[in-house]
Amino acid sequence: MSLTPSQSNAQACRDFVPTLHTAPYPAIDPSLVKLPSPYVVCIIGGRGAAAGGLARSFARAGASGIILAARTRPALDDTANEVRSINPATKVVVAECDVTSTSSVEALASTTKATFDGHLDVVVVNSGYSGPMTADVVQESPADFQSAFEVNTIGTFHAAHHFLPLLLGTQSGAKAFIAISSMATPTVAGHTHYCVSKAAQARFVEMLYEQYAGRGLFCASVHPGGLKSEFSNKSMPKQFHHLLTDSPDLVGSFCVWLTKPGDSNRQLSALNGRFLSCKWDVCELEERFDAILEKDLLRFRVAVDL
Repeated sequence: MSLTPSQSNAQACRDFVPTLHTAPYPAIDPSLVKLPSPYVVCIIGGRGAAAGGLARSFARAGASGIILAARTRPALDDTANEVRSINPATKVVVAECDVTSTSSVEALASTTKATFDGHLDVVVVNSGYSGPMTADVVQESPADFQSAFEVNTIGTFHAAHHFLPLLLGTQSGAKAFIAISSMATPTVAGHTHYCVSKAAQARFVEMLYEQYAGRGLFCASVHPGGLKSEFSNKSMPKQFHHLLTDSPDLVGSFCVWLTKPGDSNRQLSALNGRFLSCKWDVCELEERFDAILEKDLLRFRVAVDL
């Protein structure tokens, strides 16, 4: 069966560079990175597979502070202890936060500001929601559709609304805002509530770029790979679980590479505001920077015949 144009586009997005990785590799090894001090990272949605990979990677790179936030605080203890074992010098803060509540996210921003003297380099929005997979809007639950937007899209807005002033106000900070996305973002053949809410999230990140890149913000939507997790166990049919072969440390290492200091302005401008996959080989990705800039790739657009 031939692919539709939309399906072909999604496949081309997955295969944007020839080499796809399943685990960290030398070019993005966080232990080879020396982050400045202070360097503070806030992970909203701080439990689960991707969160663990993010926290471990930033700890290995020498982050001086890591905030782990989730709806229930006890769920963060294992990740927090793991970070402390990797880098005892890293100050780890765990906090309750419901990303769907603007007051809860505002409180988390206030806690972050007070705890780290107003310094913040990176915010990673890792919170996500998906109901069961079904490719039929009649069969999908309205509650799942609403929850997907509340967490995946509106939650990302809450994080940006309350944390951007802190990011942009940090002198010599990385000023990075990362939304953990999904390869469902460019896909139109999956479960509607997840694909559409993730597409809206990525479009929101593009809006952040348009509004704040001129003030030094770096932002991106990052596909975390196929991860075995509580999230995937609940939302993905078992017949697809054999595809979940990526290491959670891959997305963590990729995000360290994206936000580490000393990168050229060319890299930041080539990738800023775009949809990225942690599976893409970064050396091959760098070879495509000129094409990305010239053709304005890895963004959403309405196709028209020029």
